[in-house]
Amino acid sequence: MKKYIGTLVAGMTLMAGLPLVGQAADKTTEAQVKLEQDENNKDITLDEAPALDIGTVTIDNTTQTKTADTVTGSVKVTNPGNTDGWSVQVAGSKFLNGSQELRGAALTFKNASVTADDEANASKNPTAPDVTVNESNQMILGAVANEGIGKFTSAYAKTDVSLLVPAGNSAGAYTSTLTWTLGNAPS
Repeated sequence: MKKYIGTLVAGMTLMAGLPLVGQAADKTTEAQVKLEQDENNKDITLDEAPALDIGTVTIDNTTQTKTADTVTGSVKVTNPGNTDGWSVQVAGSKFLNGSQELRGAALTFKNASVTADDEANASKNPTAPDVTVNESNQMILGAVANEGIGKFTSAYAKTDVSLLVPAGNSAGAYTSTLTWTLGNAPS
């Protein structure tokens, strides 16, 4: 029995002298990537702007609001990586039939659906405030600095574009020219 106890004590002593298996230390490394601007494709572009057909309003001596019969196209912007921010502005001439003005007319865009063309785009979508068009530039779509990078579409349903036609106007085919301007500056 003493022999077994001595062997047991010797074995335990031997094991106590052996180093314990150490725990693995955490290691950190880096993964790097460099993104380069395509020098041939570095400008922010306004790729498309919508055309409108409001349709026909029958004069009945009351002020009427008519939604668009058709909205052809959307506001589309491509930003290949600029971080300054940008905005699209719209201005419209008066609605004219020759020299006859559609007095008090107000063209309104509201409730735009703004989406990135690439569903995985990590940039924040631009904003699209409601706008009543007049002869001064007004922001209709814009991105702040470091956002709005990629391709974006701002679409309007027919019910989201309307024209207020006040009473007291005469019959005729009236036209307004909309001017869409891209500014490479924070909105």
